[in-house]
Amino acid sequence: MAVTIAFIGAGGIASTHLEHLRSHDGATVVAVCDIDETVARTAAQPHDAAVFTDHRAMYEQCSFDAVVIAVPPFAHTDQEQLAGAANVDCFVEKPLGLDTAAVRERARTLERADVITQVGHMTRYADSIERARALIGERTVSLVDAHWWCGVPGDTDHWWRSKDHSGGQVIEQATHTYDVVRQFAGDVTSVAAVGGELVNTAALDFEDSTAAVLEHETGTISQVSATSTAAAFSHTVRLAGDGFALTLDLGEDRLDGTIDGESVSFQGNGEMYAKELDAFVEAVDTRDQSLCRSPYDDALATFETTIAVDRALQTGKSQEVVQ
Repeated sequence: MAVTIAFIGAGGIASTHLEHLRSHDGATVVAVCDIDETVARTAAQPHDAAVFTDHRAMYEQCSFDAVVIAVPPFAHTDQEQLAGAANVDCFVEKPLGLDTAAVRERARTLERADVITQVGHMTRYADSIERARALIGERTVSLVDAHWWCGVPGDTDHWWRSKDHSGGQVIEQATHTYDVVRQFAGDVTSVAAVGGELVNTAALDFEDSTAAVLEHETGTISQVSATSTAAAFSHTVRLAGDGFALTLDLGEDRLDGTIDGESVSFQGNGEMYAKELDAFVEAVDTRDQSLCRSPYDDALATFETTIAVDRALQTGKSQEVVQ
């Protein structure tokens, strides 16, 4: 029998997941909730799913195995807690929220409920990352140099442009980059960061460019930059270590470099979103949490890292990272 799934939030990234599930053999969308009823109805129609504008009513009136929570960071309230109370498995889009204490409490709730969790760090499913991890193996990673460069998304009144709603670029977008860095360098122990506001001063109420230096528990050092002033999108991670120098172009799902003097060139298929959702569906069906590469408790460590970077930006002082 197919896994039954409900959606809270039907715009943005949710539309990508909903489209994928239209032809999914192992999952059926049974309910869609969005505060905009027109958006909810449009998203629900291809699935013949129930429509809601209140997620609490959806939990009360519908039965489903799993829920995809795809709301902006400021809109997280009790969606995860209600899922835990209902013993419903959770796929939660990043970032996990804006308030550290609230996110930690959600993590505890989901852990107590013992439900399957997955957070939408889709790059964990990039073919190029899988290949890089296989090539590096047990070798020591000495330095990671990464960036997320793009323009300003949305119209002038888009929630992303307000720090009170998005948390800023580090928390809302570059979280993907910090998450990749953690995969190769290990958990972060301390961060220092600087930021600037030179170009998008009229569009944003937070930094349009940031740079952070991170110390990791492994002894690896990393640096991450992010900007919303770039004319073209680029998400790149460079890795240097024992006998290797590799470059991951995550926008293209590509890996190039050298290892033990041999050239490396690999092109992935770029199907990160489909793979992360498929893994979640299979995990729900088989009750195997290990199939999910970004469970909530691990994604919490990435969230804590971005929060520490933001504190360093605001205070101008190095910050320890609570893991």
